[in-house]
Amino acid sequence: MNNRIVINLIASIFVWATLYSCSEEPVGQTPTDSTPPGKITNPTVENLPGGARISYTLPPDDDLLYVKAVYYINGVEKSATATLYNHSVEVMGYGSTNEQTVRLYCVDRSENYSEPVEVKIQPTTPPVMLIQESMTMNAGFGGVQILWENKYKVDVVIYLIAADSIGDLTVVDEVYTSAVEGKFNLRGFDDTERLFGAFVRDRWDNYSDTLMGKFKPYYEMKLDKSLFRRQTLLGDNTYILNDGWAFELMWNDDIYSGYHQSANFDIRPNYFTIDLGVTAKLGRYTLWPRIGDSFEWVYAHYNPKKWKVWGAASLSSSNQVEYWIDGGFKDDWFLLADCYMFKPSGENNPVTQEDRDYSVAGFEFDIPLDAPPVRYIRFELEETWSGANVFHIMEVTFWGELVVEE
Repeated sequence: MNNRIVINLIASIFVWATLYSCSEEPVGQTPTDSTPPGKITNPTVENLPGGARISYTLPPDDDLLYVKAVYYINGVEKSATATLYNHSVEVMGYGSTNEQTVRLYCVDRSENYSEPVEVKIQPTTPPVMLIQESMTMNAGFGGVQILWENKYKVDVVIYLIAADSIGDLTVVDEVYTSAVEGKFNLRGFDDTERLFGAFVRDRWDNYSDTLMGKFKPYYEMKLDKSLFRRQTLLGDNTYILNDGWAFELMWNDDIYSGYHQSANFDIRPNYFTIDLGVTAKLGRYTLWPRIGDSFEWVYAHYNPKKWKVWGAASLSSSNQVEYWIDGGFKDDWFLLADCYMFKPSGENNPVTQEDRDYSVAGFEFDIPLDAPPVRYIRFELEETWSGANVFHIMEVTFWGELVVEE
């Protein structure tokens, strides 16, 4: 193609584009008048936690577009809108139960505003206060355990505070959550009694009061794995895939080698038992699944999906099937953890990098604070990611406080 043809082609495109752009219609709604619409009438109020729902009757204007509510939260102007197909608007974010004023405007397609209608509301107890009022705090391992309820699933930040060595209070952790039922273990402290606290902030910068208390944390240590032994109980799966997958590899501090059962086991449930070698009041444990060189086993194959962990301080001398296999032992043992291998991306979605990172970090499970001291740990398999009745686990670690046996 010679230069003259190229120049002519470019000129033609330019002329065509210019003609086309000149013929386009303007984008957006063109104002048609300057006449404001009528006002809403018959406003009624349903007060809500931290806000209100205001219902009303719309004016008969043909070009009405929406209703706008204007109000103030902590001195900052906020607004909420509702289309002409709705007959109510919600205003949220108040941090008290004081009476508030909301101005409602009708807005038409020409962006004309009606005269405002002022409506008085009186929000009920705000979610930040409800969450703080629901909080309980107890001594935990290496700190305190905090429980709360967030009935309205509001996005909040929970600030954890603690006294330092000279008694000054500082924020030591923050929890971002919208969960209906929340639990957090604040750790990193010795077993010296000190003052702990917690308060809540929402996205409108409303703050709750502070829950305070003095607690003496339980001393927490990582249990000595050199003392761990296999304890074989009636009904336990004693089959391994081969010598490279020995039972004892579950506690060699290497998440890339571990225990792999053989599939030559038909008894359900599938149990195995560990003797910790000491009696301890456990605070938590971590399990690492099989990962693979290229993450090929993450959330797959014989990795446990759902399982239970039982604990006991001593063993029964029973040799009855009904006791050890059919579940009779559960009357004497304590349920330490009901476990599920959480997958961040969702069970039915492809494995993501976040899923892989989650697996490499290990799955940590809290032991209830009211759990008694135990020496024996029995795993009960309920489901694997492939559906097979076979475990493979790379590593387990337990933390707690040793109990001196008399």
